[in-house]
Amino acid sequence: MTPDLCEGFRRNADGSWTCIRPSVLTIGGGQPVTIEIDQIVRPGEHLGDYDLAAYLERICARNADVE
Repeated sequence: MTPDLCEGFRRNADGSWTCIRPSVLTIGGGQPVTIEIDQIVRPGEHLGDYDLAAYLERICARNADVE
């Protein structure tokens, strides 16, 4: 995953992230996962074995607009 992924998500005040563009991610073992518009990704929730919210927080939060 790359910082370009940041453009597909908006950070929420509670630390969760809302998908604003459909995103297809490849996670552990090459498994594709589709994140739909308006889907919320919360801290501590895992997609497979991957914590997407932690990644977004680490890579994207410094430039995110919080709503």
